[in-house]
Amino acid sequence: MTPDNPGLQNELTRRHRTATLVVAGFLVLDIALVAIAFFAIDRIFRPGDPARDAGLVMGLWIAVLVFGLGAFVTRRTKFAAMRLKDVAAVKGLSGLLKTLQDTTMQVACIGGAVALMGFVITILTGDWTNMLRAGGVSAIVLIYCFPFRSAWERVVLQLGRDE
Repeated sequence: MTPDNPGLQNELTRRHRTATLVVAGFLVLDIALVAIAFFAIDRIFRPGDPARDAGLVMGLWIAVLVFGLGAFVTRRTKFAAMRLKDVAAVKGLSGLLKTLQDTTMQVACIGGAVALMGFVITILTGDWTNMLRAGGVSAIVLIYCFPFRSAWERVVLQLGRDE
């Protein structure tokens, strides 16, 4: 399959659109959770045992850190030039596009999980700024994994010539 094949261009368009919608959806979720935390903190706060909640909150913050850093490592590892070259050689350009889409969606899901952990921290602590911090981490992850069509096209053109 050559890079200028209309079927490949249609697949590129379809997979890119799907990945973009997933990332944009998680960004909207992130913004909505920050807004809910800001405007409805009095209604969502659920006080409990302070000793138990402190340990849970600290564990969630550690998870936010690990997920945030893990998203960067995952994307860098799966989008490494040699790995993408091997995927294109073994699975073809269609498999390459599937890899680009799947990796983007996986990293976006990690960003969404960070936002949800921040919301749980906000529910436990009653402090909306916790959601703001976790929402910031989530937004950074989601912006980092945003799929640029020109980059995808460049990868397909470059690796399509090597086939």
